[in-house]
Amino acid sequence: MEDQRILTFIIQPKHSKFDRERLLAFDKISSVGLVVLGLMGFAEACGVAVQSILTVGGIGGVATAFAGRDILGNFLSGLSLQFAKPFSTGETIKAGTIEGQVIEIGLTTTSLLNSEKFPVIVPNSLFSSQVIVNKSRAQWRSTVRKIPLRIQDLDKIPLLSEDIKSMLASNPKVFLGKEAPYCFLSRIENSYAELTVGCNVQNMKRDELYSTEQSILLQVVQKIKEHGVELGTTYQDYPTN
Repeated sequence: MEDQRILTFIIQPKHSKFDRERLLAFDKISSVGLVVLGLMGFAEACGVAVQSILTVGGIGGVATAFAGRDILGNFLSGLSLQFAKPFSTGETIKAGTIEGQVIEIGLTTTSLLNSEKFPVIVPNSLFSSQVIVNKSRAQWRSTVRKIPLRIQDLDKIPLLSEDIKSMLASNPKVFLGKEAPYCFLSRIENSYAELTVGCNVQNMKRDELYSTEQSILLQVVQKIKEHGVELGTTYQDYPTN
């Protein structure tokens, strides 16, 4: 029961944030609509035949629509982003070649901060034609390493693999909700054998992720030494004629 209350406490603010942003987007749209309706009503009160103007202007409006199709596309895509919420401000996303932290989501453009800390203004229509990767909402990230070993130590690899898998499973930063860590002999050549080690680590900031991957790799190397196995080299000596 206590865990359920904690979970509710964690999730609720996020939902409230999304609802608040949707309400703000709806407020923007309704404000524009009210202004347009108000101007039309004021014009009618002044004796201007608004309906006739709209009917006649419809012919020229076709050409205008073609000229403004990009603006309209960005606007409609902006509405979709406001309500579908594939990402929110503060999250890090990738869409095609564009990647960065979301600073502001407007009705026609979205502002990002790229890895070099430069502001990037992206037309919202881009997001309707690209696959969006929301890195901030990922629960885990996969890491895989291939380690060469001496071919003479093949008989020690089965026990070494099991020990490495147990070590990874006990690491508090390894995410076990998707799949278990794995370690297996993936390649055998004339002069070396290859050990593939992989696991899912919890989602974290980039510097912490690099530090975690480094720590895991050093622990794997330590296990290799404990089992009396030596690191190999991928360079192969071929006989010369």
